[in-house]
Amino acid sequence: MSIAVSEAPRLPWYRVPEVWLILVLLGATVIGSIALVFTAVGRPDAPVAVPGDAPRPSKIPPIRAADPPAQTR
Repeated sequence: MSIAVSEAPRLPWYRVPEVWLILVLLGATVIGSIALVFTAVGRPDAPVAVPGDAPRPSKIPPIRAADPPAQTR
């Protein structure tokens, strides 16, 4: 047998522990996201160099035809 909703004690939102848990988790998520952004901006990626690497032609077709080579005199 359960209590009717009208007879149940009413608690303000700040007295419910789950609300504080949600607020703490949301706040930690926001703070962690901001810290991650600042860390990523402050530490740029190191350049990756592959020994003996040469440029390779793209497999994507060009949007327009290439310009003709410049005339040499």
